[in-house]
Amino acid sequence: MSEVAALPAEVAAVLWAERAARAEAWVEPDTVESLTVPTPVLEADLLHREHLVSQWEHAVAQVARWEAVKQRVLAESLDYALADGSHGATPDLQVRSMAAELACAAGMSDRTIAGQMADAQDLRNRFPSTYDVFAAGRVSRAQATVIVDEGRGLDDAAARAEYESLVLDVAAGPTTTGRLRAHAKAIAEQLHPVPLAERHQTARADRRVEVRAGDDGMGTVTAYLPAALAFGIHDRLTQMARTIPADETSPQPRTSDQLRADLFADLLLTGHPTAEAADRDGGNGLGALRGIVQITIPMLTLIGEESRTPATLAGRCPVDAGTARHLAGAASLWERVLTDPVTGGVVATDRRFPTEAQRRHLQARDEHCRFPGCRMPVWRCDVDHTIDHAHGGATTPCNLAHLCRYHHTLKHHTHWTVEQRDDGVMVWTSPTGRAYPDRAPPTVRFIPDDTSADRQSMALGARRA
Repeated sequence: MSEVAALPAEVAAVLWAERAARAEAWVEPDTVESLTVPTPVLEADLLHREHLVSQWEHAVAQVARWEAVKQRVLAESLDYALADGSHGATPDLQVRSMAAELACAAGMSDRTIAGQMADAQDLRNRFPSTYDVFAAGRVSRAQATVIVDEGRGLDDAAARAEYESLVLDVAAGPTTTGRLRAHAKAIAEQLHPVPLAERHQTARADRRVEVRAGDDGMGTVTAYLPAALAFGIHDRLTQMARTIPADETSPQPRTSDQLRADLFADLLLTGHPTAEAADRDGGNGLGALRGIVQITIPMLTLIGEESRTPATLAGRCPVDAGTARHLAGAASLWERVLTDPVTGGVVATDRRFPTEAQRRHLQARDEHCRFPGCRMPVWRCDVDHTIDHAHGGATTPCNLAHLCRYHHTLKHHTHWTVEQRDDGVMVWTSPTGRAYPDRAPPTVRFIPDDTSADRQSMALGARRA
């Protein structure tokens, strides 16, 4: 093996200077001087807390920027590999070789690196606006990944650019990847040139149940089903699990996940969710439970008219029109909710009975816990008075909101406070004075049918093709 020739001194000096410049570009968190709350307002312990939060914000932004640098290097590495014609190797082998080089330098799997190279090139080339915001540290790698994943099915460049613009508006606020994914799914759906009903029929043909052997005598059963059925099954198992009393004598009480797994197996293999439960109520108690599926259906979709606005499983994903109408036909209770045609915000409900109307209005408006980032569905939350009823808070929608038990406790027993503003916007304030707004998810996400004739023409063209 021949020795590697030493670099000329001037080349080595340039490379080391570049490396030093990159290292100095990382600004240490403790050099951040700007505070979102004026220093005199905070007591000593809160000032320390504010300093920690500032360090955290700065570190998160810096990590995002460096993650973007990694994505750029990966994308350029793939460009290099595909353009490299040395030794007469095929492009596939060149990519493998480049991936192996990067993997060895980082102590990672070359197969993992090869996949990351393709993903990075996809982000840079097909989602340039997301890449720019990512590179500026304004979204995390996880958020950028969500945007790319949910928009990957949009082949038209103009539709993809509009999708990016709308989703990045959502990502600009304090939102988690879970909420961002729900919004992104709905936006991508409305911009997709092929209606959901057609795609659902194709996808539905692939429904299946699979089993895979695991370690330690375990196995995994996976059911690929229409979304409405999948979420309904999970919710019904959760309800069943809550009816089974805890065994105080057991040294290891079952967790919710364990109970759901046991009930799933018992129902499929015996038809009864445990013999004890069947003996206790004759099988009628648990059998009366039904999975809860909250679904929002545009009126045109409901009556069978052609509409580009899909029905939506609350906080989850779009649903094809046929499934939505079937669920509506089997529903024991109908609730009409009027929404703003532009913003999608809830305007009113159709009944005037105060308590019932307020409850239904809040369920339609909130969909989930109203603490920033929490997605606990409303039927597992408390309806909380923003201003305590004991302190004169009115029992009206503008002073009520759903909070899960975890965040309900946070509100009442810590120094976090919350104010409810117009249109159900909840502004949470941390102990250091930082404000975190949480906006009610719009029932219409996000594009009225009649605002883009070009998009409709594009859809018709795609279908004819």
